[in-house]
Amino acid sequence: MEILTSRFGKISFSSKEVYNFSKGIYGFPQEKKYVFLKLKEFDPFLWLQSVEKPDLAILLIDSLIFLRDYKPEIPKKELEDIEILDLKKVKIYVTVTPSGKLEQSTLNLLAPIIINPAKKLGRQVVLKSSDYRIQHSIFESFKKNSKKL
Repeated sequence: MEILTSRFGKISFSSKEVYNFSKGIYGFPQEKKYVFLKLKEFDPFLWLQSVEKPDLAILLIDSLIFLRDYKPEIPKKELEDIEILDLKKVKIYVTVTPSGKLEQSTLNLLAPIIINPAKKLGRQVVLKSSDYRIQHSIFESFKKNSKKL
């Protein structure tokens, strides 16, 4: 399969690489099919590229890269959609809001993207009763984690 994206040009992928988000992503409920793009120039970030809307790509990062202690409490009901019973078997990503400077970029910790890699299913979950924020500083997290090394 191929699509012509506005950000990355033509990309090729197989149907086995497509993830289904049955409820879409917040702000884009009608977009259900995505592929993950891991590009060297953006490492450690990756893109969640819509297969159906070529101009839609969401910047993500594995939550554990900047936040080793990030442990969102996700209700089991929310995981049923992606056919998961054990949180140890999911990948958790957070969306990134880039800024001109990395230290001004933020992470959305309140609405993580939960992935079932075995079934190629995904869901964005809004955490209820959480202290996590929509705009969490990447730089703040980086400084905190580098002190632990």
